[in-house]
Amino acid sequence: MSYPIIICEDNSIELKQLKILIENYLLFHKGFYEIGCIAKEPVKILQYLKSSVPNNGIYILDIDLKSNINGIDLAQKIRNIDVEANIIFSTTHEEMARETLKRKVGAIAFIEKNQNLEDYRDDIYQTLKYIKTLIEKSSDYRQQNFIFGIGTQIFNFNQNEVFSVEASKLPHQLIFTSNNGQYEFYGKLNDLEKKYSFLFRINRSCLVNPQNIRKINFPSRTIILKNGITKKFSIRKFQ
Repeated sequence: MSYPIIICEDNSIELKQLKILIENYLLFHKGFYEIGCIAKEPVKILQYLKSSVPNNGIYILDIDLKSNINGIDLAQKIRNIDVEANIIFSTTHEEMARETLKRKVGAIAFIEKNQNLEDYRDDIYQTLKYIKTLIEKSSDYRQQNFIFGIGTQIFNFNQNEVFSVEASKLPHQLIFTSNNGQYEFYGKLNDLEKKYSFLFRINRSCLVNPQNIRKINFPSRTIILKNGITKKFSIRKFQ
């Protein structure tokens, strides 16, 4: 799985420079990171988020974007969609660091642009290396727990609490069913199927936790979960 790097910088020269730095970094770190979206306008980043709904994305944002949406506003909107976002502020406005804490956007780093290019590059690369370490260390934890976010809240469930995850009627949203209720959040079934090895796809739009299956009825192609809910399965999944 590759994690997208998303950049928003209103200055064309600085945007091009940052793009080159990232491309050079990816030459030696293929597979883990990929370029997701590079834009001058925050609205284009929001459009990308709406269409792609990334998870664990890496966001390099200027704070003063010469727009009605500044970098901190954009970071908050990002966090509402990609709750595990890794946010890096690349800016000349160091005085805004306190504001990022106040607004609770959870930035990984605050990198000063007004330094020589070599130091700036090293700061970017060291931060990307640090993020990679964080993601890799947390991957084992995620295999034991199902984690998702709704707004500013993070929910964490043990495997045995997970019953099913299925597509919602709303675009890009999923319905998670646990032993104590249902929750709706942004996500993709394909991504969850890859991330959580304990989930099994029973049809095109539904994943279940096999340890919470009470009964399988092959003539009717139905599964009854331990919470009493019945799900249809594709016969090909059980061949």
